[in-house]
Amino acid sequence: MNISHLNSFKTIFQELYPDMVRIALFYVHDLPIAEDIAQEVFARLWEKQEKLNSIDHIKSYLTYAVKNRCLNYLEHQQVVSRYQQEYVQSLSEEDSTEEFIQTVQTFLTQLPEKRRKILEMSIVEGKSYQEIADQESISINTVKDHIKKAYAFLRENIQQKIQDFILFFALKSATCTK
Repeated sequence: MNISHLNSFKTIFQELYPDMVRIALFYVHDLPIAEDIAQEVFARLWEKQEKLNSIDHIKSYLTYAVKNRCLNYLEHQQVVSRYQQEYVQSLSEEDSTEEFIQTVQTFLTQLPEKRRKILEMSIVEGKSYQEIADQESISINTVKDHIKKAYAFLRENIQQKIQDFILFFALKSATCTK
């Protein structure tokens, strides 16, 4: 990319990014997600920078791209929600969901304290790996390793994959009873 393209892209980003975030926020009602969507759209534009000059109405193009990305995100969230509901329903048919959560809680107490805390920060508090690493003064790779080992331990002992929302309930319930 030559310097004029770089300056053009930088100008477009600086001028239109706030508008694209507002448009995304209208659809998803969550600022961090809206920001992510706007950034993804600009990243795709950057990847296709050779087409930058062929776009006549860049703001319309970006608005359309953000809207479509938001609709895709919302559609995906519906699928995830439906899957979670089906999963909870299948659990209640096989075994009481509450009993399953208690089983998960039992195994969570067997995790090393630091590993459990990192898993809780990720699942319950919704912190990113970077935020956890900064707060705990450890590397991101250490955070990833703790979370990976926690999931492996739980899978091994419970003999099935545990969904994040089940972990959320198990960790949240354990936190509330402390």
